[in-house]
Amino acid sequence: MSQNGSDPHKKRLVEFDLDRYLRASKRLDLSELDWHDIPNHPLSDGDVMSMHYMMDIETHTVIYLRDLLGTRAAHDPQVTAFLSCWVYEELWHGEAFSDFLRAYGIEVPAEPKLPDGSTPMPTRPARTKQFRERMGVGHQLSLLPTMLGSMLTRDFVAIHMTWGAINELTTLTGYHQLIRRSSHPVLHQMLKRVIQDERRHFAFYRAQAKARLYDRPRAGRLVRGALKAFWTPVGAGAKSEEEVDALALYLFGDSPEGREGIRDIDRTIAEIPGLEGLTLLEDYLDAALARAAARPGWAGVAPQGPRLVRPLNGEVSSRWPKREQPAPLQR
Repeated sequence: MSQNGSDPHKKRLVEFDLDRYLRASKRLDLSELDWHDIPNHPLSDGDVMSMHYMMDIETHTVIYLRDLLGTRAAHDPQVTAFLSCWVYEELWHGEAFSDFLRAYGIEVPAEPKLPDGSTPMPTRPARTKQFRERMGVGHQLSLLPTMLGSMLTRDFVAIHMTWGAINELTTLTGYHQLIRRSSHPVLHQMLKRVIQDERRHFAFYRAQAKARLYDRPRAGRLVRGALKAFWTPVGAGAKSEEEVDALALYLFGDSPEGREGIRDIDRTIAEIPGLEGLTLLEDYLDAALARAAARPGWAGVAPQGPRLVRPLNGEVSSRWPKREQPAPLQR
């Protein structure tokens, strides 16, 4: 017992009601959205680019889960219970973006329909398949770096929980920034519902990270060093550097409000023990701005503001970057 009569180990407890989360977990409810009103409001090319990025990454979450379950994280029943619901909820986030884009009129080429005219679930299977084939996720060697890291340090789960906290906070902050940048009222409604899920996801990861790093300065130094050496923004690796830069610059690099959003992420992550003063997100934004300044046209940056685009026969003209090799993904 400490001098004030409290148990010093209590602060190491995970400050997250996992039981409540597990019992409340469910598919994202978008039944109140007016889907017929979606094509009546224009999206900018940056809005469309952002939603395609978000759709791909949310749908890809199950691959991250596969890699994680090959590590010592699989030994922790709280972590695996959370991840079981987390991956289900993230699947429906990806489906929400897919459904929204389809309702807006972006579907190239048209996907097979069921007899009642609906699209089979999951949606956009051709795009998802190409996305995963491009990354080589079926190759067993892709698991080795994660498994090796798990074997080399007992604090691997602390690294992953901290990394996950950064990614989830970046994601939900990015959704807030898309609300700021887009004028589409139905998109605002959908994003606010997705954000509610992402807040719970972030709360779990942050609570786990704090509990695993509290009063453990050596582990904090290890996590800090790993982040400084290896951290990349959410979606990096799955997306090219130019695609990641395009999203960062559109959501965070356009204004003081965007810059403040980045700083809020860094300040919140700096509250985790051992991470004081870390500025991963703002450092990345500065680097992205430098790349755009040095390479005219990089990441879709142009002197004029983003155009408003309306669907025309399923095609969307955009000045935001697409991969040239291999062939662009089907929308």
